Amino acid sequence: MNKVGYREVALAAWLVNIGRFWDDGAESLVGGCRRVLEKYLDVEKLLGILGRKPEYEEERRLVDAAFDLSLCESEVKEKLAKGRNLTSVFSRVTVKDQSEKKKMYYSIRKESPEAVFPEEKGSDEQRKELSKEFMEELKSLKDYAPGTWEDFIVIFDGLLRRYAWCITASDYEGEDISLYNQSRIAGAIADCMARSQDPEGKYFKLVVGDFSGIQNYVFSVANVNKKGVAKRLRARSFYVDVAVSAIAQDIIYQFGLTQNHILMLTGGKFYLLLPNTADSDQLLETIEKEIEESFLSLFKGQIAIHLAWITMGADGLEYYSQSVTEIMRVLGEKKAMAFHHSLTDGDGWIEDKFSLYKELAGKHVCESCQRELTDRNQEYCPNCAVQTEIGGRLPRLRYISYYRGKKEGAYHIYGNYWIGLWSEFKKDEAFLTEQINGTNLPEQTKGAPLKIRYMANHIPTDRADGDVMTFDDMAEESRGTKRLAVLKADVDTLGYIFADGLRTGKRHFGTISRVNTMSRFLEIFFSGYVNQLISQREEYRNVYSVFSGGDDLFLIGPWDVIPHLAVEISRAFRNFTAQNPALTISAAVSVFQTREHIANMAKLSEESLKKVKNKTIKELYPEKTGRDGVSFLGQLFGWEDLREQLETGEKLARLLEDKKVSVGILRRIGTYSRMYREFLVNHDVMSLMFEPLFHYDRQRNYEELGKKMNPELQWFLDDYVPDLSENAADLRVVKKNLFFAEAAIAYALNITKEERV
Repeated sequence: MNKVGYREVALAAWLVNIGRFWDDGAESLVGGCRRVLEKYLDVEKLLGILGRKPEYEEERRLVDAAFDLSLCESEVKEKLAKGRNLTSVFSRVTVKDQSEKKKMYYSIRKESPEAVFPEEKGSDEQRKELSKEFMEELKSLKDYAPGTWEDFIVIFDGLLRRYAWCITASDYEGEDISLYNQSRIAGAIADCMARSQDPEGKYFKLVVGDFSGIQNYVFSVANVNKKGVAKRLRARSFYVDVAVSAIAQDIIYQFGLTQNHILMLTGGKFYLLLPNTADSDQLLETIEKEIEESFLSLFKGQIAIHLAWITMGADGLEYYSQSVTEIMRVLGEKKAMAFHHSLTDGDGWIEDKFSLYKELAGKHVCESCQRELTDRNQEYCPNCAVQTEIGGRLPRLRYISYYRGKKEGAYHIYGNYWIGLWSEFKKDEAFLTEQINGTNLPEQTKGAPLKIRYMANHIPTDRADGDVMTFDDMAEESRGTKRLAVLKADVDTLGYIFADGLRTGKRHFGTISRVNTMSRFLEIFFSGYVNQLISQREEYRNVYSVFSGGDDLFLIGPWDVIPHLAVEISRAFRNFTAQNPALTISAAVSVFQTREHIANMAKLSEESLKKVKNKTIKELYPEKTGRDGVSFLGQLFGWEDLREQLETGEKLARLLEDKKVSVGILRRIGTYSRMYREFLVNHDVMSLMFEPLFHYDRQRNYEELGKKMNPELQWFLDDYVPDLSENAADLRVVKKNLFFAEAAIAYALNITKEERV
């Protein structure tokens, strides 16, 4: 099949299910935008494939096979979907014998971070209006003429995503697969099958690229108060994304494929679906070696992007979760042999490769990364100097353009790939431009290979002069104690959920389109919704996004704001995942002095997060073995418990500020709380002394409080304190308010005076 033939087969597979969105069907859609499509392919052949003309029987067989593999539904079909609204894929997830879950649906509307929260009954009122708008935009391309077939696919992919993301691909088992994901993957499957024609049916190469050592790379910058460190921090986080993206683009370019062959691109990782051809292994090995040599030269082995691939047939798509498990095993083996192409040959190690610098005279260690050498008259190594420049441009970033070949004003990323960072759209030779976060495309972008990209890139700025805030500035925005807090969070057991959470009885629903749908939705939440939350809500405007994407996040901000943000993100995540208890999030909120090294912040936050995932307080949470919680001020909380204790802390702070309650009274309650925890957890009988001490304290010191009565003091005297002390010595009764009182009081004390401990 010639190159042009691949296009007709691939687009037919994209369109064969379009009737779920465009009522008149695929042939009508092709006829309506014939003037656009005839620039890139044989429209009559495309219509012949869609219309099942006998002369295109072989092509139609490929299209039908691709459609079936993109859905992988059983032959016994029971109608499940209600209308055309997409069912949340998170409604399907099951962990062990869990049964508490319900179906929820998306309203049919344009994609946006706020639109991806399912509802009990999704609305479909806008479907016909959106369908009409989709067709009008597609037809309008005749006046803007995308330059190439690849440009057209970028635009078509973006249109289908914007309008059909919330349409179900099937009335049956595929009810929780997005029509957008199913159709683009069907196109990739058909293209691979047409190119491969493997006699054993092993038509596909699944490829994964993984950026190794992200945390060490991002955080290996010097003291946070050193000039330019914040710029380099955000530049390094940004570089992870664009380097992985550039390599993914390079691979599909070298294979002659289009954007829909990129299955996932997020969190420093990508998955590609490529054809298994006679030379595909050799080409991938050549690319792998190019990647190794490039990163060894640029970063002296500090970081690496590893490439792994497996060959698979139809069963690899149907049991895609298992394919991902297998390719991750291969990736692990590749990581154990990092740079083996570059550092070894047939005779063993290439010794010259281990001499990173031939000349040391006149050199010194870079003052920023403290890893690279640079000339004595230079403060920073070339990498850090460029990162400082990039970091300075990121606050105004609205468009990322990708170029093959050097481009004036752009930055070299990898091989022959350069990126432009623009505040305004440039219609130039870029083969791909990403519009950051904005969901409305300006008129001047029409016809350009442009897509929307969600990116958690919020950077706090000073209201007075618009300058980017330093970490010291952010800490100064805290109430009371001037400190920073780090929020480190990720989704619990996500590897298991992808591998086995989509199993129901003997059926495994971890198919390629379903897993891809889930991955894309998670990316929208962490990159899109989280960024929208911190950039648009006044109370979170001083929070700095180091990274948020894939399934995790790392945010820095004023210490008193971050715990509230953590609670809000956890509640949003629960609603986002259809309130399915199988999907939870764990987090650590760690408080630091501003002079703390950013790498140490990351290390300690990661250690705290591991404790949340691996430890529980059985006396409070007998049903848990860890996870689904948060650490703050040295305590482990369930999410609702942290929310309640923050509310309590705010009330106590107001009492302190109004001088209704003394610091001494609250500190003594904190002591009783600590003694109660010793009694409850360690069964320390001597700690029972908290009860008579608390009783004596109330008798002696609380009488005067009644004379200053106001609503919050009444709450303190009539509700809070009695609840703390009632039945507190009874091991059968767990007093959460007393258990957490020390943390609530510490929070109150620290938001009302600068350096209380």
